[in-house]
Amino acid sequence: MLELKSVDIAYDYLQVVWDVSLKINEGEIVAMLGLNGAGKTTTLKTIAGLIKPKAGYIGFLGQEITNTASHVILRKGLSFVPEERNLFTAMTVEDNLRIGAYTIKNKARIKSNLEYVYALFPILAQRRKQLSGTMSGGERQMLAIARGLMSNPKMIILDEPSMGLSPQNVLIVFETVKKLKEEKVTTFIVEQNVNTTLLISDRAYIMEHGRIVLEGESEKIRKDDNIRKLYLGMG
Repeated sequence: MLELKSVDIAYDYLQVVWDVSLKINEGEIVAMLGLNGAGKTTTLKTIAGLIKPKAGYIGFLGQEITNTASHVILRKGLSFVPEERNLFTAMTVEDNLRIGAYTIKNKARIKSNLEYVYALFPILAQRRKQLSGTMSGGERQMLAIARGLMSNPKMIILDEPSMGLSPQNVLIVFETVKKLKEEKVTTFIVEQNVNTTLLISDRAYIMEHGRIVLEGESEKIRKDDNIRKLYLGMG
């Protein structure tokens, strides 16, 4: 579904990502793990069309999207939920969700999408008229993911969805990610919560200093203490 081949990324003259190649198949949850500053978020933003790569190939559903504008990539079915969430805090839950469907002109389809995300996240249906800025951290993250689903994506990219949340809200977020798999939404996730991410994902890539240094089944990586110590800073 998604493929990167030999992607290099730079900010002006400063290169930060080298020769990244990866594949994500339909229906998978795939994680990208690594310490802060490894280049993970930069890679995600490049896939989403927010940063132009210096070199390499990015393909989605068999079509090249290298250097394609972010709104065009969204229309193709690839949705990106950034770490910052970027919710409109002075707007209601439902208004935020409707903004997520800005690429859709059919009102009946927007209504159907609202029903879908409300069924997926019942708490959002209960809070549909509440201002998003008054919600808890976990609820706001659910809203950010739900807004990302309003465009009917074939694949969703999540950048640090549990960042800054309480332990209870972290559990809510990971339950949400598991729901996405049940709904047949392919998911690419960057996370600092390594243990839980490896439990719910199918495969993982490990990035270090801007390079992919390892790839494998999540279960094998989770059980390998040497890998966790060498590349993830965990004993």
